[in-house]
Parts: sequence; C-alpha cells; structure tokens
Amino acid sequence: MKVGLFVTLEHEAHEDATEHLRNLKQQVQTAKDAGFDSLWLPQHFVTGPSMRQTAASPMLGYLAGVAEGMRLGTAVLLLPMLNPVLLAEEAATLDHLTDGKFVLGVGLGYRDTEFAAMGIERKSRVGRFKEYIEVIRRLWAGDHVTFHGKYIKLDDVSLSMRPRNPNGIPLWVGGTVEDAVKRAAAIGDSWQGAGAMTMDEMKRWWGVFHQARADLGRPLDYVRQVSRELFCGPSMQDAIDLGRGPIAAKYTRYAGHGFGGFDPAAGEDSFRQFAQDRFVVGDESYVRDELQRYRDTLGATEFRFRMNWPGLPQGEILASIQRMGRVAANL
Repeated sequence: MKVGLFVTLEHEAHEDATEHLRNLKQQVQTAKDAGFDSLWLPQHFVTGPSMRQTAASPMLGYLAGVAEGMRLGTAVLLLPMLNPVLLAEEAATLDHLTDGKFVLGVGLGYRDTEFAAMGIERKSRVGRFKEYIEVIRRLWAGDHVTFHGKYIKLDDVSLSMRPRNPNGIPLWVGGTVEDAVKRAAAIGDSWQGAGAMTMDEMKRWWGVFHQARADLGRPLDYVRQVSRELFCGPSMQDAIDLGRGPIAAKYTRYAGHGFGGFDPAAGEDSFRQFAQDRFVVGDESYVRDELQRYRDTLGATEFRFRMNWPGLPQGEILASIQRMGRVAANL
C-alpha cells in the first residue's frame, strides 16, 4: 500500500521559523527513510498574526531535493487566486525536478480573507477555476497558444518550460460538495477530498466521482487516494493523549473559517466521537486495522496522512512517522 506524508507548513507565530524549516526537512527525510511513497504540500495566504505559514511554491523546491525519488504533489493550490501562466511554468519545472513525479492538486479556496487579500471576487472562483485549467493544459501541450477567455488573454504564447511528459502533468481537483466532485470528474485526472470527511461521506463522493466519469466516458483507472489525519502512538492511550490537543486545536481554527471544528476543552470522549471515521489515532495495531478498513470499504489505492500539527513535539512526530512506515510495510 502506497502512503504519502502531508506536511504542515504552518507554525505558531512565537516559534522560530528557521527551526520550523529544519523540522520539516527532518520529517520528510524520516518519511522517505520509512518507505513513504509521496510528499504533499498545502497552500494558504494571510494566516497571521497568530499563525505563520511558509509559502507553497518555494517550499516545493526546498523539499524536492530531500524527497528525491518520492512523488511530489500539492493538496491543494488555490487556483482562482493564482496566475495560471506562472503556475504552468512552475509545475513544469517541478515535474523535471522530480523526474516526472509531480502531481498538481488544485482547489477553489473557501476563506473570504484570502480572496479579499488577493483581490479576487469569490463569486468568480468557479469561472476562473475552469478557465485556468483549460489555459494550463493548453500551455503544457502546445508551443503556440492563443486563448481569449473572460479572465485570460494570450496571443501566440509558449512556456519557458514544458512538462517532462508531453502528455502533461496529472491534475487532481479538490472539492467537498457534489458540483465540485462532478467538476473534478469532468476536468481532472482524480479527485481529492478533505482529511476530515467521514467514511460515509468519502464513500458517497468517490461513488459520485466514478459515476460521473463513467457517464462522460472518461478513463476509470484513476488513483483513489484517501486523506486522513493520522497519529500512530506507542500505545492507544498515549496516541489519544498526545494527538488530541494538537489535532483539536487545528480543527478549532478551521471552525473560525466556517469549515467545521472541535472544542479542545470538550474532553476525551468527545474527541473520540468526533475522530471516529475522520481521524486515525491509535497504536500500530489499531492504525493497521483502520487502514485495512478504509482500503476495503473505499477501494483506496493509496493514502495521504497529515501527521504533524502545531503543538506536537518534533520527537513525537518523527516516532509516529516511523511507526506508520512499519504499518505500511505490512499492509
């Protein structure tokens, strides 16, 4: 079973940014040594003042060397807020840096503060999204691209760098509602779901995605990746004690953006209830059984795990990654 590491680029404002970068590098190296197949990075803007977050584009280049031999992907870049020509060139460069193992994951974005700060009307995001993907694919495929759309106008443009693969780069589309999942089926090579979806939600959306592709006559041999928050501890109770606070704090921050949350003061029983079918938190035996359940129920072909959250000590993160490597080797 292939497993990937989803790194957390954010850190608390009082933490040293240089140490944060060193920690990320060590986490990626540990994952590579433990047999992880892929590395995934997110993107957000204007997260201050309490939380800082390193920018996705330079971090992809920074970590590509550490992750040599691993697949490198984004989950997700906020496409409507980006320049598609620049993104097409950066993705093509990363494709060469990774020997053709780059996956471009993109999504609409949902935080009002980001749209406002980037000068993009939120109501234009779907139109921009679809147009930008068309532009990017055309730029990857041809040397003389002319395109006159609502948001982008190009006349006889040729990228500075084209992808290693002449067929382009795998483009995975994120989304958490039916229209977004169907859009992913129509214009993407696979779909990416949120890490806090329940088993039933993921089963439903993968079904929608598959049926939409079948209806459109699109290939059905896509990658079916499952994204989870995961902490693998030395014992079941230690895993809950160590992981509960940092994971709950993360989802409480999500709540501030209208994306669902959890009260970290609600206690262990409440955490267990919220985590059920959303997170994988436990010892190696529990993690193995849960991943087998996901694989059997959802037909997962690979997993992506976020295993590092602000507030969790670096030593515990590295130990969890190493334990997960042992679990994956025996799946």
